[in-house]
Amino acid sequence: MLIYSSNMSDITTDYADHFDCEWYRDTYYGSVCVEGALGKVVKFDLDNYHAIFQSGKVKGKRLLDIGTGPCVHTIMSACRHVDDIYLSDYTAQNRKALTDWWKSDKTMLENITEYILRMENSGETVTERQKTMKGKVRAVLPIDVTLTKPLGTGCDVTEFDIITSSLCLEAASRTLELYRRHAGNVTPLLKKGGHFILNGTLGESWYRVGDKKFASLNLTKEDIESTYVSCGFDVISLKHGASSEGGNFSDYHGYFVMHAIKK
Repeated sequence: MLIYSSNMSDITTDYADHFDCEWYRDTYYGSVCVEGALGKVVKFDLDNYHAIFQSGKVKGKRLLDIGTGPCVHTIMSACRHVDDIYLSDYTAQNRKALTDWWKSDKTMLENITEYILRMENSGETVTERQKTMKGKVRAVLPIDVTLTKPLGTGCDVTEFDIITSSLCLEAASRTLELYRRHAGNVTPLLKKGGHFILNGTLGESWYRVGDKKFASLNLTKEDIESTYVSCGFDVISLKHGASSEGGNFSDYHGYFVMHAIKK
C-alpha cells in the first residue's frame, strides 16, 4: 500500500535533492504497470515503441536516450536494432541507478521485459534480453536539455541515428516557448534522416514522486506537432490517448507517442 504525506509541499523542480529514483521506478513501472490507469499509459508506450521498431524501418548504429531516468524501458525494444546505446540523465542519482544496473548482473523492470518479450514472441529470458541491452550500452552521460549543447563536452559522439526520450522535455520546461527552445537544443544531436521517438503526457502540470509534486508543462497534441515541425522534422505518426484518471499520481489528461524523421 502506498502511503502519502497529508502535508505536501509546493510543486518543485529540484530533482537533485527531492527526486526519489527508486520510488519512481517501483511505482510507475512496477506494480502500477500491471493494472489501473497509469498501467494503461505504460502499456500504450511499450506497444507503440514495439510497433515502431518491429517495423524494421527504424535502425542504425547509435541510439541516444534522452532523460533515461532510473529506468531502461525505452531501450528494450530498440536494442535489437542498433549497435551502440548511450543513456543519459540530468540527475546524479538516476545516472548512478543506471550505472549500477549496467555494470552488474542485476535486472530491473522484469515485468516490463517479460511483456515486451511476449509481444515479440521471443524465446529469450529476461536475463538474456537485459544482457543484450547492457552489452550495447557504451556510456551513461550527464545531459541538460536547457543548454545549447546538452551533452557538453563529455561525449565524443556528436550525432546519433536514433533518439528516444520519455517524459523528459515537458518536465524540463516551464513554458511552451522554453519547450520549443529545448527541443531545438536536442535536434542537432540527431543526424539528417534520423529517427526521433518521443513519448510523454498531455495536459499535465504536475506528477508525484513520493510526497513531492514535480512540475510538468501542460501540452496539447498540437503543441507537440508544431514544435517538432518547426525544428525541422517530418512527423510520421503522433498517436495519443485521453484519460483523466491520474488521481494521486498526476493531473495528466492524455498521453502520446511520436515518431518523427529529421529532414
